[in-house]
Amino acid sequence: MIITPSPLTPLVSAKTITGRIALRILNETRFILRKRLRQKVMHRLPVYSNLDISAPAIHMLICKRDFEMAIISAMILNCLKGKAHPFIFHDDGSIDDKTEELLNQFLPCSQLIRRVQADKIVKEKLSNYPNISAFRQSQVLSLKLIDVPLWARNARIGYMDSDVLFFQYPSEYIRAFTESPEKNQFNRDIKDAYVTDRLAIENATGVTVPQKINSGLWVVNKTDFNFDMLESWLKLPFFKSYLSDYRLEQTFFAMLSGIAVSETSHLPAGYDVAFSKNPGKSICKHYVGKIRYGYELEGLKFIIENDLLK
Repeated sequence: MIITPSPLTPLVSAKTITGRIALRILNETRFILRKRLRQKVMHRLPVYSNLDISAPAIHMLICKRDFEMAIISAMILNCLKGKAHPFIFHDDGSIDDKTEELLNQFLPCSQLIRRVQADKIVKEKLSNYPNISAFRQSQVLSLKLIDVPLWARNARIGYMDSDVLFFQYPSEYIRAFTESPEKNQFNRDIKDAYVTDRLAIENATGVTVPQKINSGLWVVNKTDFNFDMLESWLKLPFFKSYLSDYRLEQTFFAMLSGIAVSETSHLPAGYDVAFSKNPGKSICKHYVGKIRYGYELEGLKFIIENDLLK
């Protein structure tokens, strides 16, 4: 049984009963190994209580299912820096008290915004945006688009998904907070992953949508989160059939980039989303859904074997 093919093979559904049984066994085996690797890394990484006040705050949406991944991704970035970055975690609604205690244990300089607290505050802040409020309640990924700018402390906002794993300190990403204030920068996706093709969106809305915007790693000016336009788009009949599509949040990120005063660009090629990236030659790798199993079985394994935890 090949646990982790190289390069990583994106997950696909099996076509036969035998194939489905084999895939189930493979995934169960992977689940056990992934859990072991996460636990091993979490307890080997250093805990930093010395906050780097000069470092930019980085937001992250987290859930109970992947909270260990979120902790590890943040701890590794701190380890590569040698100090604690100010992380701001946004609870999707599944984080419990025990998980919060673990976050505080491993990342004492971080802040967790619990969903129940956020809901009360956001309800008031979005009182004039009923469609955005409804979108936020129905789509958990919308918190990246709504809550992150509402809680942002600075004019430049940074975000990373919990499945982004760094192998080198991301100097270009960190510099993007201060050196290119005229640009909104995103990691480049493998292909457009919007609710429909860009031309259809442009025909329906008049917005020219940039190519291959991925909302997993970015630095964006706070002023470019245009809630008035977002509210108007959510009123359009065109988007009604896409309200349950998980790609809608990323689609709106691309559309907001298309109308922003700031220039939109991709981060350097080393930050691109790619299934076949070699960790040894990469700044980071975004272990998106189809290769999620590789976060531990490729990424963390590489980090352990190459002793990057010092």
